Amino acid sequence: MDILKEIEQQINSIKKVDNSTYLDSIFTHIDRAESYYILGKTDNNYFNDVIYRSNQAYEGALKESFKILANKTQEEVIKKNLNNIESFLETNSIFRERVLQLFKNYRQEWRNKSTHDYKLFFDENEAFIAMTSVTSFVHLLLKQIQEKIAFNTQQKKLEDEKENLDKIREIAIAKNKKPVDKLVDMIIEFSKQNSQQIFKNTQNIKEIEIMGLFHAFLESAGKSITTQREPKLNVESKNIRPDFLIEIDEESIILEFKRMSTIGSHIQNEINQLLIYMQATNTFNGIIYYANFSELNPEPKVNTTEVMINDKRSLVSH
Repeated sequence: MDILKEIEQQINSIKKVDNSTYLDSIFTHIDRAESYYILGKTDNNYFNDVIYRSNQAYEGALKESFKILANKTQEEVIKKNLNNIESFLETNSIFRERVLQLFKNYRQEWRNKSTHDYKLFFDENEAFIAMTSVTSFVHLLLKQIQEKIAFNTQQKKLEDEKENLDKIREIAIAKNKKPVDKLVDMIIEFSKQNSQQIFKNTQNIKEIEIMGLFHAFLESAGKSITTQREPKLNVESKNIRPDFLIEIDEESIILEFKRMSTIGSHIQNEINQLLIYMQATNTFNGIIYYANFSELNPEPKVNTTEVMINDKRSLVSH
């Protein structure tokens, strides 16, 4: 896998809706860090340049995330120094947990040390770790930015389409319907409202972007639905993260999102994974949403399987 190529594709996707100067600089600095790493094989002094270029990519990534994830203007970004931005992003829980871990690690192990001690010289191993660390941070951060942009796009779309927004809220407050049935109805309505847009862009739109659209769709339903994206759960000393933990009428539902054109033999593995999430949260309803946008206006199909979770009858829909 060519990570640099993947990052370039992420940046090009984001630039279609966000013409930020930070995006090109992020790619340039990572690209140059890789070039300096190769040159360092014959001249060790270039390994320091790998660190400094990695630092610059890190700084550009922070400024872009401050702008998009914190909903700031370009002028607001310019007015803040990097320490202010780092502090804001950390104290306001802007980063997802995985991104936050990489952010803290890079800041402590590479940026802070290389910035404050000009006597430091780095070897090949350190240059390699710094370069791969910042690349991992940037890659996951750009995914979060892509999702946030899709989220914002869906929000604005629904603000302009009152009739569609009313349909969503009608589903959310429907009487005599179980919470899990409401969520199934929401998924079907999401597919109806977005299938044409996604179908037209199916070659370019990423799964993470569809999840951003869907998240905003759920959030638009109002206070009757609350949504947690990738909540951190602990099972047997291991951290697991379902795609969504959704609460409707005070009842929790785990939802896993899968983008695919066909449902094959792997479905049992995915049901087993969902059951682990349900058991960990003592949740008795779970849904696997297979999002099929390979055809325009696909016919929705709902299958339900009865299982036992913590000695209680539970339902898995897919």
